[in-house]
Amino acid sequence: MRSFDASIPPEPLAQGAHGARRSPRIWAVAGGKGGVGKSVVATNLAVALAAPGARCLLVDADFGGANAHTLLGVSRPKRTLSHFLRGEAKSLEEVACATCAPGVRLVSGAFALLEIANLNHAQKSRFLRHVQRLEADHVVLDLGAGSSFNVLDAFLLARRRIAVVSPEPTAVENVYHFLNAAFFRWLRGVARQAPVRAVLEEVLAEARRQPLVPRELIALAAQRDTRVGRLLQERARSFAPLLIVNQADRPEHHCIGPEIAAAYREHLGGRLEHLGTLARDECVLESVRRQRPALQIFPAGAFATDLRAAIDRLHGGTTPDPDAPYASPRACEAARAMARHGLGGTPGPAQQHPAPTPATPIDRVRALQLPPLDTAHPGAYLRRCRELLGIPLPQLLEQTCIRGLERIEGERFHELPPEPYVRGQVLQYARALGIAEAEMLAESYLERYRRAALSA
Repeated sequence: MRSFDASIPPEPLAQGAHGARRSPRIWAVAGGKGGVGKSVVATNLAVALAAPGARCLLVDADFGGANAHTLLGVSRPKRTLSHFLRGEAKSLEEVACATCAPGVRLVSGAFALLEIANLNHAQKSRFLRHVQRLEADHVVLDLGAGSSFNVLDAFLLARRRIAVVSPEPTAVENVYHFLNAAFFRWLRGVARQAPVRAVLEEVLAEARRQPLVPRELIALAAQRDTRVGRLLQERARSFAPLLIVNQADRPEHHCIGPEIAAAYREHLGGRLEHLGTLARDECVLESVRRQRPALQIFPAGAFATDLRAAIDRLHGGTTPDPDAPYASPRACEAARAMARHGLGGTPGPAQQHPAPTPATPIDRVRALQLPPLDTAHPGAYLRRCRELLGIPLPQLLEQTCIRGLERIEGERFHELPPEPYVRGQVLQYARALGIAEAEMLAESYLERYRRAALSA
């Protein structure tokens, strides 16, 4: 229970202490792994937010590895976060400087001393308080990689929490671990209450005997105490992080965001919105070399276009319905391209001469009797059901945006992603076929997946 017990940073206020001005809208950009382009996304996000004439302040809080000053054309900031954290500046405003981007100021973390890379509690609390007092319309926090408490608390301070991931398997796994850690730290807001803590202690004691995912823990808490369960469920839903997939250069990379969102919902029981997928763009490398944001010098580039579209979708309220994770137009477009080129399955006549879209699997199940559930060979059972329904792999790929369907069917466990993603994919696959026992099938598949991992 210790991880539930510490205090969390206060929520940003709607107004200043005397109601004289509104506090800034705080954005946080983080990632589980370095090298995913987090700082590039953060600096260009700041440029985009300032474009309509708003005041934007980028805070480079990547303590020990700050480089936003280079990306914004500031060769050597005169005053940095180190001056503020050592008490040599009374406020963050005193260490903010102008940048090459109109409307964007920078609080740089450059040239930080070793002790600044590991803030103590007092330094962290002072930093978070002053972030909320900055005189700007938007504040963008460029956070370091990993899941340290300093990073997590700054991430949770923001109203808009963006996790950046690249298509590499290690980056995908690390961003999931980061979101999992942030989710549990967020739950502490209600877990500090004595009744909630008492129920959680009982639930966690039971979880030691039978491992449960967070969604199942919250459901079990609701069975013990309806009010506690409702508080935890509301807290989980209110977390709602955002996801950006960066450096995509293959059609199937557009499916990564929806897959992570589906796994997040299955494992944590909350909602994660996939904002968009940003193309790998040579213009970004050139913009870094010139020390100018890509949105400023290459506004028509693929990266800039994708990032503006992601921000427009957020401001316009057009982010995908969390219960329809594969509704992304870009993802569907990518899946269609994969199907046309035979990616994700063996090319067949249906690919060369596309037939009219058949009825959905659920409609067909009403007329076709699927074979009895086979929990001993769940992958083979999925393949038999798909073949009975006459659905080729490319068509199912287009419908679900799940890559590697043939690996799921063949139970090639060593080629599959981490466990939470596998569960979400198998569930999605089974439900697309109209299999009523989808949950049972997914559990049997995971049992075989775990046994294979133990014997490897």
